[in-house]
Amino acid sequence: MIKCCFRLCLVWLLGLGIVYSSVIEVAKDTTPALELPKTGSWTFSGLVSNEAGERYGYFFQMQKQGRHFHSKTALIDGQTNKLVFYYEGSEDITSDNNLNWQVGRSYIKYNLITDSWVFGVKSPDKKGFNFKVDMLKLVNSDIDTLALRPGIKLQTLQTSRLTGHIKVDDKAHDEFVTSNKSWFGKLWFLNDENSNHEIKTTFCRLADDKSFYSAYLDEEDATSGFVTGFRNEVGQRVKSSQFVSIKSLNDDQFLLNLSWPKMHMTLSNTLSGQEKTDLMAGFSKDRFKDFCFVTAQSFEKTSDTVTS
Repeated sequence: MIKCCFRLCLVWLLGLGIVYSSVIEVAKDTTPALELPKTGSWTFSGLVSNEAGERYGYFFQMQKQGRHFHSKTALIDGQTNKLVFYYEGSEDITSDNNLNWQVGRSYIKYNLITDSWVFGVKSPDKKGFNFKVDMLKLVNSDIDTLALRPGIKLQTLQTSRLTGHIKVDDKAHDEFVTSNKSWFGKLWFLNDENSNHEIKTTFCRLADDKSFYSAYLDEEDATSGFVTGFRNEVGQRVKSSQFVSIKSLNDDQFLLNLSWPKMHMTLSNTLSGQEKTDLMAGFSKDRFKDFCFVTAQSFEKTSDTVTS
């Protein structure tokens, strides 16, 4: 029996519309929106490979609302389609360490000089990862920036090279891993908000090195309530359907449909045992090669001025 266990009951309006990069507001420079907002989030997701060619999917998300920070991160084994670890932490940070935060056992830092991010986590059982992601080779055309609604912006891009280490159990040695690119997404609020918002995003890396993202904001004043961006194997934009359909099939599977380029994937939800109702992540059931991360971020109304 099919049932919708994802709290959002994620059926994201499967449609036939085709969109082009004309809906994108190109960023003014090659550095992705470094201003520190009062409310926002930073997300990385993708695939890494070790020296033996084994692949792992991951996501790392840091959400900020005022002085309260909340992190969510996981590593998934691409050979077995099983969760290696999941970590979630929260912390109030009173000092303003600009783009340099430690939240529980997780951390993220931006280095302006090298134009790179470092982020990672070490779980209580010593599993974890440490990744460095370069942004140096990005050009304006690589960056998608648009307003989901007045006062809320989304920026997405594929990064340059990732290098780092993973540790999959407490007895194993650190493994060196690399990736030629990763998804980066930033959400940020420009103004004071007098209502709550829930924004749903998806980041996928496919077996043939193609990739896509989507974002959905179900509000009456949304200017870009549903957006999708598709990249070919060399990272160039290609036309795609405006809408993605995502729905839970049962506790440990979800179905993803994109009408153009035509795509139909059944993926494992490796986070089902974590009792997460706002997250799904896993590889495709058939080939263990396509990887997707789906999240719904909730932002509470704010009372103070937010700077962009």
